[in-house]
This record gives sequence, C-alpha cells and structure tokens, in this order.
Amino acid sequence: NRELGRGVREEARKLARDHTIKGVQFIGCDVSLDGSYIEVKYESEDKEADLGPVKSGLERTYDASIALREFRFIERSGDAGGCDTCGLPLCCATWSGARNMGPVNVRLARQQGVTPNEKILGCCGEVKCCMRYEHDTYKEFKERAPFRNSTVNLGDREGKVVDYSMVKDSVFVQFGPKRTDQELLSLGSLARDNPGIIPADTEEWELPEPPEPTDS
Repeated sequence: NRELGRGVREEARKLARDHTIKGVQFIGCDVSLDGSYIEVKYESEDKEADLGPVKSGLERTYDASIALREFRFIERSGDAGGCDTCGLPLCCATWSGARNMGPVNVRLARQQGVTPNEKILGCCGEVKCCMRYEHDTYKEFKERAPFRNSTVNLGDREGKVVDYSMVKDSVFVQFGPKRTDQELLSLGSLARDNPGIIPADTEEWELPEPPEPTDS
C-alpha cells in the first residue's frame, strides 16, 4: 500500500500541474488495507483552490474511493516526533487518538481556568492536545462545583468559594479575612450542607468537531 500511496501522490501532483492549480502541495496518502479507500493529504496556500479536477482524475485512474483532506500542523509535529515542556513525548507522536480529536482552541484553556499565553501552545503552534484530552474531566467537575465568589455553608459556618482544585475534587473556601482562614473542602462535604448549590458550569462546553475530508 505504500507504493500505491506514493503513486497516488505523484498522480495528484501531475493533475494539479495539468490543471494549473497553484499553491497546493500533496503531502502523502493513507490507503485502506484492501485499497478501496484512499485519503490524500495536502497543504494549500489558497483556501479557495478548486481540487475537484484532482479528485475526479484520481477516481478515474484508481478503482477506489478518493477523499482529499487538508494536512494539519499537528500531523507534521507527530510525524517528526519530539518532547513537550512536560518532558514526555508528544501526544500526537505516541497516541494516534490525538490526531483525530479535532481542533483545540483557546476557549478550552479559558474553561479550564488557564490564562491564554504562549505556554499553552505545543510544538505545532496550536493549543496543546492535553487541553482537549482533559476537557471531559473539567466539564464533569464544573457541573458539580459552585461558582467562584458564591457563598456556601459548612455546618454553622459561612464562607466564600475562592478557587478550585479539580485534581482533588474540591474547592477552596474562605471563612475569614485572612488567607489562613481558607480551607480546601471536597464537593461531597459541601453538597451535604448546600442542597441547592448552583453549579459553576454556565458555559457552552460543546467541543468543535474534527475536520471532515473535502469532496472538492
């Protein structure tokens, strides 16, 4: 299938030249085991480039279903490999699911309480995959946690929620004017004394969909 993939890529390049389609580079191909489906990956400077002639030409030449898909930077980083700032190998290089998760954007960082800055960017220049990988855990926590600055009760004491500790399934509650009056309380202990607690999740947590192969 590697030879078939190389042949398809070269044919795609030839078709692009024949139809004077400029600014498009065909990077590689993924071929199914039986050869009935071929996905051609490309990079394009022109987002409006008409690749219809390339697709139809490939379908005439090869007895297979052809899909054209724009190559993402995360895939280039995954192919090259390397380590991220956490000291571990890149997710996109070691875990194939990272490539199929779809786009990761700054909104995910904000929802997880992370200030957007250059530290949340991976080697590919996009927001790190771990932001999306951890998304469901944060979503589930926020659906049960109270708002920041909301008032909660613990027995006969009243305090204010000042921060979250998702890892410990807890929140920090301030019971007095000093920082030493701050306590880490589990959501379970708060739920017992605050049956009508309002969850902090008021944001839209729907994830962006992975890009679909183009039929053009």
